[in-house]
Amino acid sequence: MSAEAYFQLMNPLVFLLFAAGFFTVNAVRPSRAVLLLAISYLTGAAAFTSDILEQAGIISFGIIVVGSIYAITATLASAGLALYYRGTAPWRLYAAAFVIHVFLYSWSFNSLGAGWTSSFIANFGCGIIFTIGLVAIRGHTPRKIDKLVFWLYAISCFQGFARPLVMLYASGGSLSPENFDQALFIVMLHFVVGACAVMLGMALLVACSTEIIEDLRVSSVTDRLSGIYNRRGFEDVAEAALRNRRDNDFAAVILADIDHFKKVNDTHGHAYGDMVIAELGALFTEYADRDRIAGRIGGEEFAMLVMGEPLHAAKELAEALRGDFAEINIDAANTDDADNFTASFGVALRQPGESLLSLIARADEALYLSKALGRNRVSCETDVQVEKLRSAASAHQRRQYRDGLSAARA
Repeated sequence: MSAEAYFQLMNPLVFLLFAAGFFTVNAVRPSRAVLLLAISYLTGAAAFTSDILEQAGIISFGIIVVGSIYAITATLASAGLALYYRGTAPWRLYAAAFVIHVFLYSWSFNSLGAGWTSSFIANFGCGIIFTIGLVAIRGHTPRKIDKLVFWLYAISCFQGFARPLVMLYASGGSLSPENFDQALFIVMLHFVVGACAVMLGMALLVACSTEIIEDLRVSSVTDRLSGIYNRRGFEDVAEAALRNRRDNDFAAVILADIDHFKKVNDTHGHAYGDMVIAELGALFTEYADRDRIAGRIGGEEFAMLVMGEPLHAAKELAEALRGDFAEINIDAANTDDADNFTASFGVALRQPGESLLSLIARADEALYLSKALGRNRVSCETDVQVEKLRSAASAHQRRQYRDGLSAARA
């Protein structure tokens, strides 16, 4: 084999490495788009290998077969990108472009033999197939890494048209089968295509990996059942929001707990109980707009941080949540019955410098008061203080309690 052939062997090896990378990504997170990209790099390695062996005279696959494998590689890569960024691919257009490309390439090779015409058709055809994907993903690359993928892909499309023209210019504008240096064309093909494939492949792997990492991050702080933050996510986001607020800014916590939830599970089953949780979670999601952060912080317990609103406004919000939830009819499986459920609420207003956990604890006291008073109601921290004063046995105990409150606030 010639020195050029050994140099060209780098491309199939690199393509195999990228194929392994995309197959690995697909194993972690199965995706038709990533699978197509993996197969495209695999067929690309096969195309380069068969091309090298064909030029070296070691094995004869047939130039048309080799050209068809290159076209398959371009189609799979382009369709994979379209699927990844659009969720769909113009399969009929790809099929038509592929058939026309292979037909014209076969016709030119059989009629004119190996030379610049068949090579031009091969490169222009693959360029057109690539361009279909470029048009498909345009405007669907939101992240910076996605924009980098788009422009690297655009360069890959452009080189399919530009490289043959450069060869034509280098020949003095009169390229013919006699002065066509096929070895030079093949080396140039392998070098440029390989460089574009490496850059595009690296950018795509980074894009896929960062998406997986972001999805893992989101899933680690999101409650699967209700779709809102889990306890960890709620505490992280709420604490960050409080740190960005001044101490004298309003911030309140609303806690909600579904009434008699154990009875719901025992009577209807856990699947039905999950439906009840999901309904309350949907309500919290609906009300968690602007400066409100919602989370499911326990089995049937939900929390919402409300910023910029005083205690009475937070209580009104809790009352709206309570009323809406009580009106929801939830159908039991395999029956015609629909049940209504209620929840108890507790509300507390943050004191200057108070931590989120302390604020939640005071809202929890108000929640327990709602439970004690008969459930399906909203209680505030002020109601807890009034109840403690009312339950004090003597004036001396009430004075001690008031003095304790004053000292705590001081």
